[in-house]
Amino acid sequence: MHSQSKFCELSNQESKRLTEDEEESHSVSYSKRRFSYICILHVIIFLLCLSVAMSGWMRHPATPTDLDCATQLSPYSPLVGLVEYEDIRFQGDLQDVNPWKGKPNPALDEAWENITHMWNIQVSGDDMLRMKKPLNQVKAPPHLGDGYVGGIEVFHQLHCLNLIRQYTYYDYYMQPENEPLSFQTSPGRLRAHIADHCIDILRQVIQCNGDAGVVTGSWVKGYSRPQVDFSTWHKCRKLQPFIDYQEKAVLDYEPVKPLDAFELDDRPCKHVPMDQICP
Repeated sequence: MHSQSKFCELSNQESKRLTEDEEESHSVSYSKRRFSYICILHVIIFLLCLSVAMSGWMRHPATPTDLDCATQLSPYSPLVGLVEYEDIRFQGDLQDVNPWKGKPNPALDEAWENITHMWNIQVSGDDMLRMKKPLNQVKAPPHLGDGYVGGIEVFHQLHCLNLIRQYTYYDYYMQPENEPLSFQTSPGRLRAHIADHCIDILRQVIQCNGDAGVVTGSWVKGYSRPQVDFSTWHKCRKLQPFIDYQEKAVLDYEPVKPLDAFELDDRPCKHVPMDQICP
């Protein structure tokens, strides 16, 4: 009888322990499921946040750098990395004063000289090909690197503009003490240089840039017609980086025609259609 009572007591204890084990197992299982649900919820929230962020990035991509813009808007040039942009308001009024404007004088001529002198620089063969230039053009001698001789185009364009400016003050610049090198030729050749070359080069540059700025006007006392405001804002390329580069990279060499030079029958690109690469 005593043993039966002991057996019943053990059975009750065992049953209680089994019940506790079941409850603990159920609790652990519930905790695991709850943890899984929380993890899944966090993943869903993360994916939603990532989706919103990606959507915002696609709608508002990162601001392009100066190099990105210059590369997109320019043909290949080894100097495109020099491009820096700045916001400039043009001086459009007749009475505006700056170092490059006004009647000829030594200070004004010096200001123009500082932005118009195109020095020789060296260009690699790979850059020549990427610029769609033939490899039969003028080369520097091997002891200077065996590259090609080139110049930065903006300085040629400014040279042309300066030549036109000088021509408008023809009497002044024909004086021996003021005469620029470009004027030391016949009147016919000088006019051809200005009218047939420089003016047309600048026409092409202006048409190529296609300025989308808008000029407006104002009513001014004493005037019956609107006075046009030409002082518009522009996104300009800084000139100074090109000046600095040219000074550092100047090729101290004046090309001399070698005896075995490759010769064209006529001037480069003469009569070649504009959509074709020059030989």
